[in-house]
Amino acid sequence: MLISVKSDDEKMVAAINSARKSLKQFLDALFAPKPNQKHFLLKVAFHYQEETEHIWLADLDLASTPVTGVVANEPKIPTLEYMQRVPFNASDITDWMYYEDENLVGGFTSQVLQASKRPN
Repeated sequence: MLISVKSDDEKMVAAINSARKSLKQFLDALFAPKPNQKHFLLKVAFHYQEETEHIWLADLDLASTPVTGVVANEPKIPTLEYMQRVPFNASDITDWMYYEDENLVGGFTSQVLQASKRPN
């Protein structure tokens, strides 16, 4: 499901900044995962004409040049397809997540989106 958020939304900007500042935690876990850590994803901003869409990427290959990942959700951008391997720039990373003992680690932007859907 696609959820539109204004580019200057304060909570979302703070979530993206938190994700970027803590990216080392994700990379440390990705490159040396513990047995209870799995499902590593990066969220990356893709730009098409005047639109920006933040898309989760799985099956990451950070050793390749350029780095790549597989589109893990249905994109709205017409040049991308679900399950397509795509290159991306590290500067376009806007979130990260993985599971540890079935608990979500990271997912900063997802937490903001979930909180915005809760009734007050």
